[in-house]
Amino acid sequence: MSELIVSTIKIVFLALVWLFILFLASVIRTDMFGKRVPASSLAAVPADRGRPDNHRLSHVPTRFAITNGPQQGTAVPVQPTINLGRSADSTLVLDDEFASARHAQLVQTDQETWLVKDLQSTNGTFVNGKRVESDPLPATVGDVIRIGRTLMRLEV
Repeated sequence: MSELIVSTIKIVFLALVWLFILFLASVIRTDMFGKRVPASSLAAVPADRGRPDNHRLSHVPTRFAITNGPQQGTAVPVQPTINLGRSADSTLVLDDEFASARHAQLVQTDQETWLVKDLQSTNGTFVNGKRVESDPLPATVGDVIRIGRTLMRLEV
């Protein structure tokens, strides 16, 4: 083979190796941090509905359920700490492309009140339409928690 053909094959091989490395880096970044989502693309998500009319603070939640989204109807029993995200070790594994691997956490403060913490997710966590910043927000029975296109709430 001529030296020109060998050099061309080397360059093509190196280009393919670099494309493969960049592809792997992109997949790992998306898996760890989720996709960035412009607010306009979430217009298809129903508005956060807040507490239902029959809400009473005396109710103690027994389950945490997904009320709208790809996994609607999925629920887990209430635990002192509920981890939310796409990671397999989450209490409630979210099948939402806009959720991070470790997205948010609900921590029980007393029988009826929980604190919602955002774990530095890419797209944020919302409680009744208000974004969870560095300080956790309280949540009780019926409050809507939104991660990406998934709506969840504590239920009796």
